[in-house]
Amino acid sequence: MNSDVEGGTTNDGRAVPSEPVARRDAARRTALLSSALIALATAGLFLVDLDPARSNSWSLPLAGVAALAFASSFLVFNVEFRRESYTFTFGEIVLVIGLFFASPLGLVVGRLIGEAVFLLAREHQPPRKLLMNLSAGFAETVALLIVTQTLQPVLDPRDPVSWLVAAIGVVIAQAMAMSMIALALRWHGGPITMGTILRIGLFTAPANTSLALVVCVLLDDEPAAVPLLAGVAVFLLVMYRAYSALKQRYDSLSLLYDFTHLVSGAREPDEVLDAMLVQAKDLFRAERAEFWLSIESSTYRRHVVDDVSNSRADVVLPGALAEIASALASSRDSVRIERGTTVPVEVAALEVLGGRDALIAPVLEGEDVIGFVAVIDRIGEMVTFDPQDARLFATLASHAGVALQNGRLIVRLHDQARQREYEALHDPLTGLPNRALFGDSLARQLAGEHDDLAIALMDLDGFKEINDTLGHQAGDHVLVEIAHRLGVTVPDHVVAARLGGDEFALLTRAGTGRDEMERLCKRVRDAIAAPMQVEHLSVNMGVSIGVAIAPSDGSDAETLLRRADVAMYAAKAGHQNGVCFYDPRRDENTPRRLALAHDLRTAIAAGQIETVFQPKVSIVDGRLTGVECLCRWNHPVLGDIAPDEFIPLAEKTGAIGDLTTFMLASACGHAARWSAAGHDWNVAVNISVRNLLDTSLVGRIGELLTDVGLDPSTITLEITESHVMSDAVRTAHVLEDLAAMGVRLSIDDFGTGYSSLAYLQRLPVDEMKIDKTFVAELAIDRGAEAVVRSVLDLARNLDLHVVAEGVEDAETLGRLQMLGCTEAQGYLFAAPMSADEVERFAAERDPRSEVALAAQR
Repeated sequence: MNSDVEGGTTNDGRAVPSEPVARRDAARRTALLSSALIALATAGLFLVDLDPARSNSWSLPLAGVAALAFASSFLVFNVEFRRESYTFTFGEIVLVIGLFFASPLGLVVGRLIGEAVFLLAREHQPPRKLLMNLSAGFAETVALLIVTQTLQPVLDPRDPVSWLVAAIGVVIAQAMAMSMIALALRWHGGPITMGTILRIGLFTAPANTSLALVVCVLLDDEPAAVPLLAGVAVFLLVMYRAYSALKQRYDSLSLLYDFTHLVSGAREPDEVLDAMLVQAKDLFRAERAEFWLSIESSTYRRHVVDDVSNSRADVVLPGALAEIASALASSRDSVRIERGTTVPVEVAALEVLGGRDALIAPVLEGEDVIGFVAVIDRIGEMVTFDPQDARLFATLASHAGVALQNGRLIVRLHDQARQREYEALHDPLTGLPNRALFGDSLARQLAGEHDDLAIALMDLDGFKEINDTLGHQAGDHVLVEIAHRLGVTVPDHVVAARLGGDEFALLTRAGTGRDEMERLCKRVRDAIAAPMQVEHLSVNMGVSIGVAIAPSDGSDAETLLRRADVAMYAAKAGHQNGVCFYDPRRDENTPRRLALAHDLRTAIAAGQIETVFQPKVSIVDGRLTGVECLCRWNHPVLGDIAPDEFIPLAEKTGAIGDLTTFMLASACGHAARWSAAGHDWNVAVNISVRNLLDTSLVGRIGELLTDVGLDPSTITLEITESHVMSDAVRTAHVLEDLAAMGVRLSIDDFGTGYSSLAYLQRLPVDEMKIDKTFVAELAIDRGAEAVVRSVLDLARNLDLHVVAEGVEDAETLGRLQMLGCTEAQGYLFAAPMSADEVERFAAERDPRSEVALAAQR
C-alpha cells in the first residue's frame, strides 16, 4: 500500500496560501519516521541470509523484480477518505514471487528501484512522500525476509507449508508497513484510524498473496498457464474498479442528499452558506471551499472554509475571477479548472484562489446570479476533479441557491413580521410604546411577581390650542419633543408610552413609596414645562398627571388605568398642583357611587332624606335673622352620606330636580310655620345649575308658596357664582322671573368663580355670601382680608346684602365687624340642626353673646 498524504492549505482571504504550523511539525515527524525505518531495515539485513538454498528450477534476476514492481504499481485501486487517498497495489505479488524465485538482495533492491521509478516518473511525488513510501517498502521487504527465513529457511512453491509461511510473512510485513503509514497519516490530520487502515489492508493482503502463490505454482510447474490467470486478475480488477466507481457515485448522491436536507433545514443565509461550504469541501474531498457573494458592483463578500479556519472578508473581485464570473452568468454551468492547465485566465484564477485545481459554479437566486461557489485542491496527487464532479457540483450549487433564496425570504419575512409587530405596539410618531403594549406590559407585570406597581397618566394642558393655532405639524413637533424629554427624564426601568393624542403614561415599581413616585412625576412635570421652540415661537406646555398604585388602587390593568384616569382629571381640575393620586371620593364610577346613584332615586320616598337648618346671625345685634336649609342622607346600610358625596351624584343622575323640590317644599313648610309663630326668619335653599335650566322651576316654586300661603320674600335661593356664569343668558331669564315673583336671590361662594362684574351688576340678586375660604383666613391673611373688604365695598356699591360663611371663632367675627359685615353664619353660632332645635336655639340663647365677645376683642 502506498499513501498519498496531502498537506492542506489555508486561505484567509488572500491569494497566497500558507501551511499551518501543525502540518510542518507533522512533516518533520514523518521525515524522522522514514529515517528510523531505513535504519531499522538496514540493520535487519544483517539478520537475513542473502544467499539461501533454493528448490525451484529457475531464478528471477534483480531487473525482473524491478520490472515486476514497476508494472504492478500500475494495477492500483484507490480508497479515498476525506483528506487521504489510500492507493492499494498488487505489491504482494512482487513480494511472494520474489520470495520463491529471487535472491533476498535482488528482491529488496529490485522492488525499491521499480517503485522509485514509478513514483518519480509517473506520480511526481515530492521528496518527503517518496522517502516515506520507499522507507516503508524497504522495511516491509526486510521484515518479510526475516519472518519467512525464521519460520522456514527454504521455500518450495509446491509445498503447502511454504505457502502458509509466505502468507504469514506477507501479513506481518504488511501490518508493520501499514501501521507506519497510518501513524504518518494521523500526524497529518487524517481522521481515519489505524484500525480502519489495517482492516482494509489485511483484507487485500491475503487475497493478493493467494493470487501470487497460484502464480508461483504455475511458474514452477506450468509457466504457460500464467497468462490465463493474469486475464482473470485483470477482469477482477476491472470489475472492482467499475464497482468502486458505482459506489463512489452512490456515495456522492448520498452526500448530495444529506447536503440538500441540511441546507433545507437552515433558516438563516449564513447557516446555508456555512452548511454548503462544509459539505462541498467534504463531498468533493477538497482542501478548501469558498463562496463569493456579490454585494455591490464589483465588490464581493468572500466566505472561506477549510480544516482550520472559517473567515469572511469584503474584497474587490480580481480580473481573472471576474472573467470566469461573467462566463458563469452566461452559461449557468460549472467550470472545471484542471491541474496543469495552460489557459491564461484559468492559471490566473488558480493563483487568486491559491490552488492547483478547482471547481467553480454559479449560485442563482431566481434568475439572477448572486455569486459563485468554488472548491479548491482535490486531495490526492493521483486524482483531480473530473467531469462527473463538475456536474455534481453544479447540482449542489443549484440546491444551495434555492436554499439561500428560501433563507433570504425567511429573513425578509421575519424582518417584516418584526417590523409589523413593532409598528403594532409602538407609536409611529414618537417611537414610544403605544396603548396596546403599555397595557400588555402592565398586565404581564401584575400577573408576575411584581404587583407593587404605579402608573401615571399624563395629559398635556393647552395642546389643542397649539394644534388650532400653529397647525398639526407643530403639534407633532411638540409631541416628539415631549417624548424625548420623557426619555431623558425618567430612569431606564420606567416604561414611558404614548396612549394617543396628547396622552402619555408611565409604568414603574411602586416599592420605593408614594413620595418617590410624586417626586418622579414632578420631575416630569418640570421637564415638560421647560420652554420649547415651535416654529420660531417659545412655547410652555403644562401637564396634568394622575397616579394609581397597585394593589391599593386596583389589582388588574383595567382598574388601574381607569383610576389613574380619574386622578388625572382631578389634577386637570386643579387638585394637588397638577400631580394627583387616586382618591375614591373623586371617583364617580366606584361601586359605592354606583350603588348610591341607584338608591338616591328612592331615598326621598323612603324617608331617608331629611332637612336640617343652620342659623344666620346679625353681627350688629346678635339676633337670629334666618336659616339655610340643608339636606342629610341617612342610608340604611352605609349610614350617613355627606352632601358633598351625594349632591354631585344627584346632579349627574338627574335626581337633583326631585331633591330640590323636596328641599323647597320642606323650606316653605317650615318657613310658613315659623312665620305663623311670629318669627320673621328668612329660609335659604341652594339650587343647582340644572334647576336654573329647568323651565318648570319658577312655576313649581310659585305653587309651593301658594300652597302654604307664604310671602315669596321669605325664601332665598342661593346660586353658586360659577353656576350662574356657566350659561349666563339662560339663567338670567330664570332669575329675572324668580325676582319678579318676589323670591330673594343670593350669589353663593362669591369670590371663587369667574363672573363678570358688569354682568353681575345686571343680575337681579339681593345678596352675596362671602366664601368661607376667605373668611376662615381673615384673621391671619392680609390677602384674605383685602378680598373680604373688596366684596363688602362692591356689595355696598351695588346695594346688596352680605353674609359671611364659615365663621368659626370670635376673632374672625371681630374682624368682620370692623370691616362692616352685618350678617354671618358658622359653627361659632351653631351647627346645622333640626327645625325644632332652631326654635329652641332662638329661645334659649343670649342674642348678644358672640357679638359682645367680638366687640370686646
